[in-house]
Amino acid sequence: MGLVLPPIEAYQVQHLPIVKAYADKMGLVEVMNPLVPTAMAIDPGTMVLGMLLETLSGRSPLYRLEEFFAHQDTALLLGKAIAPGTCDDDTVGRVLDRLYDTGTMKVCTACAVRADQVFGFDKRYVH
Repeated sequence: MGLVLPPIEAYQVQHLPIVKAYADKMGLVEVMNPLVPTAMAIDPGTMVLGMLLETLSGRSPLYRLEEFFAHQDTALLLGKAIAPGTCDDDTVGRVLDRLYDTGTMKVCTACAVRADQVFGFDKRYVH
């Protein structure tokens, strides 16, 4: 009787796990979620992380994320396994609307402050 191995799934993740590690260290998802309230199936921090990873993958323009994540290990890149259909254009649009409603400067400032707290940037040259 032969040994039966389960099928192997292989993904080309390239540099994206490194970006995810920095986002985790900075607490990107944890910074986003309290700032951007939603009642969607996926939290806004995870969607922002997904958009960031998709953008840094070299795909352009930013739409059809479900096609991108259909060929990615979402558990590795987003921290939890999600169905690629969860990242459809409607969900992305709703998250972007919520970000705008919250205030993009407020969101950007919160991320910058958190990054400075974690990484301790030299602020002598900030303008």
